[in-house]
Amino acid sequence: NKHNNGSGLPTLDIELKKEVTKITWSQDPTKKVEVRCKDGSTYTADNVIITVSLGVLKERHETLFLPHLNEEKTTAIDKMSIGVVGKIVLLYSEKWWPQSNAFGFIWTLEEEQKLPDEDKWLYNVTNASETMGNTNSLVFWSCGNTAKLIETLSDDLVKRKVTELLRKFIGPHINTTIPEPVAMLRTYWHTNPYTRGTYTYDNLLTPQYPTARSDLAEPITDSSGNPRILFAGEATNSIHFGTVHGASETGFREATRLLQKSS
Repeated sequence: NKHNNGSGLPTLDIELKKEVTKITWSQDPTKKVEVRCKDGSTYTADNVIITVSLGVLKERHETLFLPHLNEEKTTAIDKMSIGVVGKIVLLYSEKWWPQSNAFGFIWTLEEEQKLPDEDKWLYNVTNASETMGNTNSLVFWSCGNTAKLIETLSDDLVKRKVTELLRKFIGPHINTTIPEPVAMLRTYWHTNPYTRGTYTYDNLLTPQYPTARSDLAEPITDSSGNPRILFAGEATNSIHFGTVHGASETGFREATRLLQKSS
């Protein structure tokens, strides 16, 4: 890291496209942690920090760790929740909408009932807003099961239906024809096997399992009490979960834990 003219880490190697399939650890302080990848390569280290999402842990923890995680960790993984927030960004050759930078779509009960079953998801695309980085684009928001469903639809279908949504709610109130978008970008947080969700949230079980996040954050130690497998990520932050800064805080937390042990 050469931020602020730092000296950097000349021995730091960042390996890309390395899907981890197995993390093997031992109570024996003399043994290394072994990380095995899908391509057959292996890496060994004194410590490993896990930063994958709760969604990935829910899907893979039973096969990812050897030995398996303890009951406190598996209970936390099982009882905590990760949601899906979806975005659809449409780019236009020029801005055509009024000066307002956000629009809400409110259906009457009769209109909703007339929607074909295959289009019911449109009812839950509740608003659009101008993006901060480009004044010629609009972002449409969805969440939950609607966001999951949208990820399975084709690009052409999503573009066509969202354009119909704009023409229904905004078209009658402006003096121009709403054009076709020139490009689209959208999220795949749920179907992406390396995320399986967007970020965590407290659910109805949280009062029954108030220590779930701290249990997930607790490192796995060897027989000498040395942390061997450590856990970071927004899900392990008991205060700022669901945020980027919350995730960053946990990275500093686990790095500090190791530095304190080595000093």
